[in-house]
Amino acid sequence: MAHLKQNKDAEFRRRDGTDSPSIDAMMREVLHMLGNIDFEYEVELERAERSSSDPRLKDHVKRRIRAAHHERREPYVELLAKLRQRQYRLSHQA
Repeated sequence: MAHLKQNKDAEFRRRDGTDSPSIDAMMREVLHMLGNIDFEYEVELERAERSSSDPRLKDHVKRRIRAAHHERREPYVELLAKLRQRQYRLSHQA
């Protein structure tokens, strides 16, 4: 997922002015991706809950799912924070 963050950051820095999507549109896209990631996480947790009767195995699988979820969504959270900072700076420049 680190490659995704680098690609999005590079795209954000590379684009300028008229041909770049608005920060609001980029934020909506990132929030949409976070929603998809969170939905898939919930589905995986539910599947793990139903799949095994061994509580220790179930707990282990759920911990791994949580860790993968955090790792997968972190680049998007960081990008969203950068976009919010950029939006704030731009709104206070005028």
